[in-house]
Amino acid sequence: MFRPSRPSKALIAKKVCKRSNEVEILKLINATKLKSDHVIMLVDSFHGQSTNWVILPKMSSIASYLDFAPDQLQNKVTEVCRGLIKGLGFLHHLNIAHRDIKPSNLIVDKFFCLKIIDFDIAIVLEDKDEEVDEQCGTKGWIAPEVEKKMKHSPIKADQWSCGYVILYLLGEFRIDHRLLRANARRLKDHNPDQRPALLDLPYSLLSTSVVSKPTRLRIEDDGEIM
Repeated sequence: MFRPSRPSKALIAKKVCKRSNEVEILKLINATKLKSDHVIMLVDSFHGQSTNWVILPKMSSIASYLDFAPDQLQNKVTEVCRGLIKGLGFLHHLNIAHRDIKPSNLIVDKFFCLKIIDFDIAIVLEDKDEEVDEQCGTKGWIAPEVEKKMKHSPIKADQWSCGYVILYLLGEFRIDHRLLRANARRLKDHNPDQRPALLDLPYSLLSTSVVSKPTRLRIEDDGEIM
């Protein structure tokens, strides 16, 4: 029987790749005034003899549930999808592009609250329109422009991956959620300029706050939550 990790009881130490910005990005997220329930929080970090390590809560990934306990996830899929939208939208508000959104980088706590993990190849951008020419991510989960090694917006590539993961989960569990499916298809538009910003999706998809406090939804350019 699959037994999910108990986040209140366990931590993990993760070795950080030498060229990774993960420590800096997790510290940036921790330092922001606004917080998200859907992004992993750094517990601690330290430098070993040859590399950096981060200490994080231990939880089970969506990929693990898909492989070993799909029945436990069945009734939680729509909330998991909403959590992905809100968590990734929060990162994009901070000009952070994740660049490797996939089920194994999405974990859930005992209440099935989704949290985004693994910032090994994430980057902090100057602004949301900045473009790069690196091919990053996992084959099968990356946007077409990334796969073709084109210059692209990492944030818009994240939007594509978000839409793809949502459609994948809805398909795996045969869930007929028309609003989620329709907006996931918008996120997967072949033209990156036609993909909507995650925080601009319909309010009913973001019915709870993207951030913990305050509780209003829309984040304005001046940082005010509306």
